[in-house]
Amino acid sequence: MKKLPIIVICVALLAGCAGIMEKQEPICEGVAMFGGQDTTVQIYGVRKVANQTQYRAGYPFNWQWVSKNNFSSTTCDKKPEVRNDLPTKSA
Repeated sequence: MKKLPIIVICVALLAGCAGIMEKQEPICEGVAMFGGQDTTVQIYGVRKVANQTQYRAGYPFNWQWVSKNNFSSTTCDKKPEVRNDLPTKSA
């Protein structure tokens, strides 16, 4: 019975934080090779670092910045939008 108030507080805290994460829409898609199969990957950002194009790629890249060389093709070249305002993971 003593666990019930703790559970209620935890549920309330989680419910209150549910809207904090902003859902981003992909700006383009790319095709990458995984396990010998072409996989479509959604791309959420594009940036240039030292003359290298990087994409902020969703699953299976876990929303990390990855090189353009990881993709056999993308639809990003057709869109002029470049987003550098996305947060980066500091090491």
